[in-house]
Amino acid sequence: MGRFTKPRTKVCRHLGMVVFNNSNVEKAFAKRETINFTRRKQSEYGIRLIEKQKIMFYYGLREGQMLRFFDRARHIKGDTGRNFLVLCERRLDNVVCVSGFANSRAAARQLVAHGHLSVNGRKCDIASRVLEVNDKITVQDKEPIRKLVDASLESRSGYASPDWLAVDAKTRAITVLRLPEREDVTLPVNEQLVVEFYSR
Repeated sequence: MGRFTKPRTKVCRHLGMVVFNNSNVEKAFAKRETINFTRRKQSEYGIRLIEKQKIMFYYGLREGQMLRFFDRARHIKGDTGRNFLVLCERRLDNVVCVSGFANSRAAARQLVAHGHLSVNGRKCDIASRVLEVNDKITVQDKEPIRKLVDASLESRSGYASPDWLAVDAKTRAITVLRLPEREDVTLPVNEQLVVEFYSR
């Protein structure tokens, strides 16, 4: 997703939840939630659109990326909505973020795009890469990048990474132990409504 420059708190109020990894947004959202707003009744289309936008802003995707992931999910055996969410969760930038190597998905995407990470020993600058079981992500041996990752890990001390990932803070490495399940996706979203949105 290109750099998002619009008011993040306004987007979160529209969606009814915080979708950005930003403490200032969380504080502003909590403050504004104490004010009573009169909301218009949403149409069926509007309800489905909001569910789609939750995923789009949470993972930092553009509409074209959403469509490509959804088309890929449709061709995987099983529930399309579940497959769609799991594919998003397996993106390289998301894995770097939930592992604690970056404080936000935007920061994780920048780490990847600048070529500071390797997957299975080969430099990778594709943030949308979908990881497989046993894939190993390591940090390039550059002091500024090592310090950046260490600072992120330290700032999130006590944070538990998902159990489908093995995170080694000493060697700055992440290993995919298994593919995530629907229960591993923490985003509260009704994926069936997203399927209905794209299937209309």
